[in-house]
Amino acid sequence: MSEKQDNKVDLNLLQSLGLELLWCFSRALSLSPRWFRFGLFQPFVTLLLRIIGYRSRVIIQNLEGAFPEKSKSEIRKIRNRYYSTLSEVIIDTMCLAGADASCRGKYMVWEDVDKHVKDLAGRDWIALGSHYGCWEYLSTWAWEVESDRFMAVYHPLRSALFEAYYNRIRNFSPNLDQVPMKGAVRHYITHRSSEFGTCIGLISDQSPILTAETEWIDFLGRPTAFVEGAERLALKFKLPVYFGYIRRIRAGHYTVRMDLIYDGKESVEPNEITR
Repeated sequence: MSEKQDNKVDLNLLQSLGLELLWCFSRALSLSPRWFRFGLFQPFVTLLLRIIGYRSRVIIQNLEGAFPEKSKSEIRKIRNRYYSTLSEVIIDTMCLAGADASCRGKYMVWEDVDKHVKDLAGRDWIALGSHYGCWEYLSTWAWEVESDRFMAVYHPLRSALFEAYYNRIRNFSPNLDQVPMKGAVRHYITHRSSEFGTCIGLISDQSPILTAETEWIDFLGRPTAFVEGAERLALKFKLPVYFGYIRRIRAGHYTVRMDLIYDGKESVEPNEITR
């Protein structure tokens, strides 16, 4: 039933060595005390990002478009704060190395789980997330209802090494299926069942494949194309859609509230769910 065996990435000897070294370091980091992870290592990663100027031009352009009223010095301060946030997310993700169900509640606390499950009444549903907080933690829903399946839909990476690394990072629950974006619909049709519920987890602000029908939405000061797959799945299979509203409590720890966007029954206008 799981797709894990199909996600194997072919690596050469050097890439395989790099993967094992990265995994060992991630595992050691996950076991290290908080003061080391976020007091020493995070400032180092932040400084490294600033020194290399990671995507600095793109970040500045996006911030200037989103906040035209801010001065250049204010924009630079926001960029630097972004680097600090990004370094925290990198560490959060690495700390999933070796995680299992015993870590339930350690990274992400889900609000009103029992009520949410009761409202769904065993139906399949769609969970929409975004690149906010540590988005990898959204897949820990697989620990909340272990009798159901969680489809973690992802966008494959160009780097074979990091594709293999993320596949291993996400391999933390036997009821979690890692499904490439292009194969999501086929996987759902093939594996859905009346014996268990299925949650389809999608990061809704991924870069979509652009077509003539792509809907462009004004977002942070510029026309932006959003992934429409969630809306198409919801309407085709009459699935409820929830947005995972993440709130950061402290470094490496979040809460998430599932806000209902679409109940799977009501009539909606085209692109209304996406908007």
